[in-house]
Parts: sequence; C-alpha cells; structure tokens
Amino acid sequence: MFDLDTSDSLPTLMALARSAAPKEALAELGRMLSGQPAYPACNGMALHASDFGTSDVAMILDLSDLGKRPTLTARMEEVGLAAFDLQLSQSDAGTPKVADVQNPVFVALRLGWLMRSLDLAFGHLEGRESFGIKLLHQPLIKAQFSEISAAVDRLMGEIQLPGAPTTTMMLSAHRDIGVLFGKAAKLMGGRGLLEGQCHGLEFLDAIFFALIRPAFDGVSDDRKRG
Repeated sequence: MFDLDTSDSLPTLMALARSAAPKEALAELGRMLSGQPAYPACNGMALHASDFGTSDVAMILDLSDLGKRPTLTARMEEVGLAAFDLQLSQSDAGTPKVADVQNPVFVALRLGWLMRSLDLAFGHLEGRESFGIKLLHQPLIKAQFSEISAAVDRLMGEIQLPGAPTTTMMLSAHRDIGVLFGKAAKLMGGRGLLEGQCHGLEFLDAIFFALIRPAFDGVSDDRKRG
C-alpha cells in the first residue's frame, strides 16, 4: 500500500472532498493509495467518472489488489450519481480484506463530503428567517450545526492519532459518519433533494461506504451509536 504521511495527507484529502467535485476527491483517494489518480473498485463494482475511458485520465484501482487493473463489465444507471458526473459499473474487482480498507483516507474522504453537505445546508439557510428570526440564529439549528462540526473535528482527530488505527475504530467512525450525514441532510429540508445537493451527497456517500463495508464483516463495533 502506498505510504501515506497522515500528518498532512488526511486534512488535504478532507479539504479537497469538501471543496472540489466528488470525482476529483475520489481520484485523489486512489492517488494516495497507489501513487496514481484512480477510482475505487471492489466486490465486483467500481465507482468512477462518467467520462472514464474517454477524456478522463484516472485509472480504476482494485482495492483488494492495488497492482491489479480491473475490467469494467457493465455500466449501471444511477440517476443520483449522474449529478456528480459519476458512474457505478460492474467489474471483476475482488473482495478486499479489512486491512485493505482500514486506511484512514477512506474516513477522511467521507468527512470531507459530510462537511460539503453541511456547507450546502448553511448556504441554503443563510439569510432566511422564520417569524422574524434568522434560522441560523435559532438555538436548535445552531446546536445541530455545532454538533456535526464538533463530531467531524473529533473523528478527524482520532484518525490522525499516532499508531495504526484499529478496525473497530474505523468501523465506528464510518458508522458515525452515516448518522451525521442524515442529520446534515435534514438541515436543508426539501431543497436538499435537488440534484447535487445534500441528499445527493448522502446517497453518494452511502454508495461509497457500501463498496468497502463487506470488508468489515465480523468486526465488532463497541462504540455507542447516535
């Protein structure tokens, strides 16, 4: 596996996922793992740019064997991904072991997407009022933004702690992100259902985690879930 300097690369990946197009962040994830821009593939599926194989220069990376270049066998129609110029395809990629997906870069990517969703919700609510009070000043809404931001800071700090992260820590972090994503998406209300908005990011994040989730089968998660 590509040797990462986590003191620098994890915040960089998170910031990229927060600000750049999701396909750029995915390709950067692959670069951190293999040394070249690449989209992830495993468990017979691949998540990649819609223009892969034409104008896109990134490759497909088999997470179960970083030296293998999997073949795409059939493209699948996922309207929710099209808004991000992404495509889900069947492939001959193998099933990764937990060690293959234990790298904290997977958590950093998802945290970046979570903060991107929170930014969209903030932008939507900014300037809006209810009964003469700005929505962002209402205690409940302020508390929700603070809760999610604090949780992201905590998770980011945990994956940067010295030493190799445990499988339990990684699975717990992934599960926490899923819960937090649901809370962030709700902040935008119905507007979040529009293409490329909060619920779309939540769907993309769920697809990404579904790719690597089978590797954690049998791993216990003793953290209390929200």
